[in-house]
Amino acid sequence: MNKLEIILKGNSEGAAFAVSNKALAIVVDTLRASTTIPVMMLRGITEIIVAKEVSDARLAADELNILLMGERGCLKLEGFDFGNSPTEMNSIKSFAKSSVSFTSSTGARIIVESLGSECIIVGSPINARSVVKTILDLKQIGKLKSDKIIIIPAFTEGPINKSKITEDQIGGLIIANEFSEKGISLSKELEEEVSFLKNLLKKNTLNELLLQTVHGKKLVDLELSKDIEFCSRINQINTIPISFNDIHILTNGIDTVRFSKM
Repeated sequence: MNKLEIILKGNSEGAAFAVSNKALAIVVDTLRASTTIPVMMLRGITEIIVAKEVSDARLAADELNILLMGERGCLKLEGFDFGNSPTEMNSIKSFAKSSVSFTSSTGARIIVESLGSECIIVGSPINARSVVKTILDLKQIGKLKSDKIIIIPAFTEGPINKSKITEDQIGGLIIANEFSEKGISLSKELEEEVSFLKNLLKKNTLNELLLQTVHGKKLVDLELSKDIEFCSRINQINTIPISFNDIHILTNGIDTVRFSKM
């Protein structure tokens, strides 16, 4: 297992890198898609169709007669059953249907752009340890072949010890640290950045750090700070949304990504 190469590369460049290397892609959209998606699966959704565009999400829901969920500008879209809120998902006792068509401003786009990598997993602080365990288990049984693991912060401006702190860079580093805790070697640069985050977390809670990010401040302005607190819970659930390049091709010819639960 020590031969695994853990690479943190964000934005569309990270997705393209994962595809060109046929690597495993871990998409991290901490606030909020990468938290909402595993939570909705925890609460009973068994299949999620992720679409890049709003029109494609609507079409998937119509074609498959499934629930419609998502946001633009952090707000639920008109005619959608749900927005992109992990606290809302966590409060649902029973869904009317077991499948969902989902889109979001950033995370959904990076997920779709990651099609063609060996496998796509949705990860965030809330399921970080289980993401790593699942990957190591899949490697152990030969289900995953690539030795490259690409952690993709859906939006980042670079290393937090050199650039502005973004919530997705933080989430990606929390997952990287879980690999380190399992004895997987990190590059010197990644080790330094993980260490920088650990020092920040000695002085601040994760919730406090997320509140300081641009996206965090936007959610506060929209009175959605409860979602930030929920997204700051580390290793609270074991649900792992995963796609082995499973797709649903819409009638307009567009590919959407189909996730199931592990």
